[in-house]
Amino acid sequence: MLKFFGSRSRKAVLADEIPIPDWFIPRPPLRKPNISLPYFLYQSWIPEHTDKLISLLQNEGVSFQNLSMFSETVRKSNRVDILRFAEQNDELYRRMCLHSLAPHRESAIGLVVTLDWIPAMRTLVECASLLGLKTFLVPHESVFAKSSMYYTHPKLGINCPATDVIFAWGNLQRDIFVERGYPRADIEITGTPKFDYLFAPKRHQQKKLISGLGLDPNKFLVVAIAQPLDSQFNQTEAQRAQELAFSAVSDWVSASQDRQLLIRMPPARGQIFSSAFVNKIKSQTNASIDDSSLFLLTPEQTVLASDVIVSVNSTMLLEAALNGKAAISAKFLEFEQIWDNVHIAVAKSQEKLVELLNTAMADPGQITKNYNFSWAEKALSNGKFDGRAAMRVAARLKSYARI
Repeated sequence: MLKFFGSRSRKAVLADEIPIPDWFIPRPPLRKPNISLPYFLYQSWIPEHTDKLISLLQNEGVSFQNLSMFSETVRKSNRVDILRFAEQNDELYRRMCLHSLAPHRESAIGLVVTLDWIPAMRTLVECASLLGLKTFLVPHESVFAKSSMYYTHPKLGINCPATDVIFAWGNLQRDIFVERGYPRADIEITGTPKFDYLFAPKRHQQKKLISGLGLDPNKFLVVAIAQPLDSQFNQTEAQRAQELAFSAVSDWVSASQDRQLLIRMPPARGQIFSSAFVNKIKSQTNASIDDSSLFLLTPEQTVLASDVIVSVNSTMLLEAALNGKAAISAKFLEFEQIWDNVHIAVAKSQEKLVELLNTAMADPGQITKNYNFSWAEKALSNGKFDGRAAMRVAARLKSYARI
């Protein structure tokens, strides 16, 4: 027996009287695609993840059309409703996916997703395959901590892509998926487009942009990258440790008017800090929060504006290191830390964190001189970081368009 999950629903129903949720955008059965070039489909999701990655491929000349099945995916509450509905109403959700894909089955080349371990995207991939559309995974994230928890649905046991092709960051993703049964021959290592900006010929610092956040471009800036820590950690324990570390950073910044703190919230949106901590940051004259509801800086601008990046385990630590900046992992809890392979500085206590912050401000070269990217170049790229990953993915997609 199918059931509808969610607080809102249309009065319109299917023949079997199951209500269609408000966030679903139905299409006329004979609707024609509004694009004439060979194109790929995608479904908009988190703007800073899926949508950003698709835009990078569009910049390389790949034509995309958004399926636009869902309304307001920028809102976390809508995404949560979609995720729950897809998980609990498989038959109806599958029909909704087929309804959205059907007008494209004779014109689209295929479907590109940036994740498919969640049922909302998994079912979409399966339906695209059912209609004869080739499916591609361009992952928007790699392993953060435990490899056994990477790309894994905690309830359903999904742990391997269902797409026809994977464009992997590097051999770390490839080896994990092959071990789980994915055909090695269908994995192409391209690197990740999200790092390309670090090697752009006209790349420049973005310090002046922090003025919009009430901060001074002429002062030392610590950027703390907040994470939901929800997929590869004990979330409650990890978020508590993250808040403790960021509170220590806040105290260090407060000790001098020459220092500033910017906390970048995660794009997934949601409350990850206590009200007391948020109020503490808001009360500081030399601290600011770039909130995901209305970001003022892109992730790239954030890295380029920083003097030092502090995070539990964000990939922005690697981005800072690749950009020649001091990066500090605030590891106030134990977990498998892949950044140890890059020799990124680690603080396991408040005392060590303060020591590293002092070094980053006085002589950042003492931190950056220890970096070693040889492991990351193979594990997280195609053997080198060269700013051409989006170009490689785009070239491969275009090759499928010519088949």
